[in-house]
Amino acid sequence: MNEFFNTNNPGMRLLSNIFNVFWLNLMFLFTCLPIITIGPSLCAMYRVCIKIVSGEDPSVHKEYFGEFKKSFKKATIMWIGVLVLLGFFSFELYGIYFRHDLVPESLSFLQYPVWLMIFLVLPVFLYGFALLATFENTLKNTIKNSILLGIKNIVITIMLIAIWLFSPLVINTFPDFTFGMLGFELFFNMALRGLICSLFLHKAFGLRKLKVGRDGKVREISYEDGEASVKVIDDDEVSSEDEETESDTDEDSSEE
Repeated sequence: MNEFFNTNNPGMRLLSNIFNVFWLNLMFLFTCLPIITIGPSLCAMYRVCIKIVSGEDPSVHKEYFGEFKKSFKKATIMWIGVLVLLGFFSFELYGIYFRHDLVPESLSFLQYPVWLMIFLVLPVFLYGFALLATFENTLKNTIKNSILLGIKNIVITIMLIAIWLFSPLVINTFPDFTFGMLGFELFFNMALRGLICSLFLHKAFGLRKLKVGRDGKVREISYEDGEASVKVIDDDEVSSEDEETESDTDEDSSEE
């Protein structure tokens, strides 16, 4: 019985993560209500999700609102920029495809540069807020790194787009599921979407993952050049390497 309630037990970790996702989803929806705060909310959500994916057991409330406050200025600026640009380019495509009274068919070739600009802005939404939540860097470098990551990891980028479009596509394809999907979004799906995205972002960022086995040993999984490597470490190494990782990240960020 005591073994079941052990925090290293897979069943307990699963139940803990389900509750964390539920609680995280409610906080995300609550802080998104003003709309303009969606950027900091995304950063806060990714902060918690990436820690969960990394094998940690974060204090959801503390981590969420700590990151929300920390990244508020940068994330809000980036969110407004992404929202305005995507809205403008979407309107341009609407005019090209559906309003020939505004854009003559002879100018339909303009859709190609518009699509190009959309594909340059999308990685900022897909990677940028997670980068802000994970690494200390300037807003300019974060945007640049987002675009580079989106191009370098094209398969992951496509997967991230599919994850974000999953619910709208289901609702559009199966209208009868609309209320069910909206209910799922309300209680789980935004945070669950962030958690699934974090599985791919974790690999794209080259972060390490700690996994506790049934034998009690801690295994570190890291990614280099797309290949996973596994190393068994002890508790002292975990704490010391965490400190080294944070200092190395700060140094790298300051150099950029």
